[in-house]
Parts: sequence; structure tokens; C-alpha cells
Amino acid sequence: MDWHQKFRSILDRKVTVLIIPQTPLKPWRLQFSNAFFLFMAAVWTGMTVWAGIIVGRHTDYWITKADNQVMMAKLNYLAQDVQRSREVLDMAAATDQQLRVLLSLSRRRDIVQTETAVGGPTASDRSLLKQMLEGGGAGINQADWHKQIAAIREESYKRLASFKEITWYISNQRTLYHATPNMWPTEGQVTSLFGYRFDPIRRDDGETGEFHSGVDIANNPDTLIYATADGTVRFSGWSHGYGNMIVIDHGYGVSTLYGHTSKSLVETGQRVQRGQVIAYMGTTGRSTGAHLHYEVWQHGKPVNPMVYLKVRSGSDFLTARPTGAPASGR
Repeated sequence: MDWHQKFRSILDRKVTVLIIPQTPLKPWRLQFSNAFFLFMAAVWTGMTVWAGIIVGRHTDYWITKADNQVMMAKLNYLAQDVQRSREVLDMAAATDQQLRVLLSLSRRRDIVQTETAVGGPTASDRSLLKQMLEGGGAGINQADWHKQIAAIREESYKRLASFKEITWYISNQRTLYHATPNMWPTEGQVTSLFGYRFDPIRRDDGETGEFHSGVDIANNPDTLIYATADGTVRFSGWSHGYGNMIVIDHGYGVSTLYGHTSKSLVETGQRVQRGQVIAYMGTTGRSTGAHLHYEVWQHGKPVNPMVYLKVRSGSDFLTARPTGAPASGR
């Protein structure tokens, strides 16, 4: 007997399956050949594989669909985030322009914006952003997204540079204000103004007059004298004619001189602030009585102190009174 006959004999053998229920029902007896059993096993295996393939395909579809929905939600959020960023930049640009107008910097166009996009995005940028929001981001390609993000980044850099310039300008103006001698150096009566006058000591010498390079303010001896601006003391000591004298350098080419003091309270090299008491009024040097000789120098030349005080110099009855200064006296 060859192997063909043996194999066929095995397939023709019967397999009996006996099912005995736990009830009064009769047992079930099923009988089928090995060939039928192998056939049903093959059919079952094929159906299982086919069902697995179908289910796998549907699973991939639903996973891909879910991923697309998540991606679309992220794109919508990104589009809204871009819109919010644009709105913030628009507010920053408006604030920037208002500050520049307020600080007289509105003509500085070098770092603000180009003429095609002053104060914010262009019309094409807004149209593209609107398309993003309405279309859910599906109709926008990657290049458009990069364009929008690059535009926002560039606008942010411009706003940052502009605000840095405004900060620098305000800081510089604040420093300039504190270095400007625009307060009275002491309290008293203005007895002599800036300009030509008769010499108060040699009136009988027949001279036509002399140039007075400062302002004289008279008061009781030891009246307080104040620094009229922030600065550094460049000289504190005796000088012929001026007596006990103080010179303060305020920067920006401006310095002030305080002469005829009875006593100096600061030393050379010391840093002083506006309104700080630096000396007492006296009559040292070439003087006819207790008073302060006050000068303002600009770029190496004496100028009229009244220009800094914004007071007319034509009146003969000016009264010096430092704003916020304490009462005179030691």
C-alpha cells in the first residue's frame, strides 16, 4: 500500500463526537470524517484571517480619521492663537505709536514699520488669516503657515526694538532732567542779574561797568544753599574773588558755580543730588554782604541762569524760593 492510499484511509476515518447534556434530553451524537474536520478547520482559519484583515483595515481607518480630527483641532487652535497674537501685536503697535507721538518720536520711521505695513499686518496677511479661521486650517499649505509665523516674529522684533528705543529715550530724558539746573539755589532777594552792571565795590572809579556772569541772591548769613541739579562736585574750596566756592558738573556740558559761601558741606569728587544742601550763605571773597553768587556754565561759557529757571530777568524785585526746600537757617 503506497502513501496515497494510507493518506486517503486516514481521511476516510470517522470521528464521533458525543454531546451529553446535563438534562433529561438524550445525548447527541455527531459523526464526520477526518476530511470534513480538516475542511471545516481550514474554513474557520480562513474566515478568521479574513475577518482579522477586514477589522485591521477598519481599525487603521478609524485611527487615521481620529488622528485627522485631532490634527484639525490643533490647526484650529493654532489659527486662533495666531489671531490672538496678531491682536496683541496690533495693540502693541497702537501703544507704540501713541508713545511716539507723546514723546515727539513719531517721525522716527526707521524701526517702526515700512510704508506698506504701518502699525500691523497687511491686507493679504489678514485675508490669509481669515481663510485659516474659516477653513479650519485645511486649505492652507505649509508655506502659508510659515509666512504667518515669520510675519508675527518680524513684527515682534520691530515692536521690541521700538520699545527699547522709547525706554532709552525716556531714561535719557529723565537723566537730562535731573542734570538740568532748573531750581533756585537758595531763598532770598535777587539783587543783581546776569549781564552788564556798575561795579558795586568800585562805583567811584569812573568805570562804565562790568559784566556780571551770574545772579546774586541776598539773604541772612548761613541761609541754606542747594544743589540745583544732580552732579559731581569738581571743586570745593577757596577761589580769589569768589571766596569759598563750589563748582558742580552736571554732565551734558552743564555746570553750576556757588560763590561767597560761609561754609561748604561737600567735598571735591562727591556726588550730589538736586535739592541737597551743599553750603551756607556768606560774604567771603569780594562781596559787600551776605549773598550767593550763582552761575550756570554751558559748554565752557557762562549763560543766563534765568533761562534755566524760565523767569524774566527784567524785573528788579525777583524773589528766589526753592520749590520744596526747607526754611533758611543753619
